[in-house]
Amino acid sequence: MHAARTDEEIYFRGGYASTWMNRELGVPLAQLQPVDVDSKTEQAVEDWHYWLER
Repeated sequence: MHAARTDEEIYFRGGYASTWMNRELGVPLAQLQPVDVDSKTEQAVEDWHYWLER
């Protein structure tokens, strides 16, 4: 994925929008999982999920 958008709807919902296979794709951040990241990034994502669920 690439080219993050910042329009109000996506930002308000806590999502990520990108172009994939010539189509616009929007995904809630809560559904994204890091792949092959360093320990600091992994901890930050885990913390974010924790606070999201509270």
